[in-house]
Amino acid sequence: MGLSTVEDGFARKHSDTPPRISCFGNKNRLDGSMAIRKLAQGGRPSKGKRHTFLVKPDLERAEKLQDILELLHTNGVDYLTPIIAAHIDSVDLDALRNQEALPIATAG
Repeated sequence: MGLSTVEDGFARKHSDTPPRISCFGNKNRLDGSMAIRKLAQGGRPSKGKRHTFLVKPDLERAEKLQDILELLHTNGVDYLTPIIAAHIDSVDLDALRNQEALPIATAG
């Protein structure tokens, strides 16, 4: 691991992630016992099976996203899921599958 440094009076390991971004953590995740209690209480109905994707925006966009989430008092999943869903729904798969090769790809 990296060497320790002192930042804001605290020792921490060297990291590529600035301290502001490292707060993305799992604060909205349920641990095992919390999940069991939530199921016992009923909770909201399932939205069905889901798949998780990892995205890595550049730091400037990640900081802007964090600001947006804080201002809207929401989390990344609730904010980004409908945006991604709308974009995916707008893609014409048939046109994408039948797209001709670009001229530079066929030259050779």
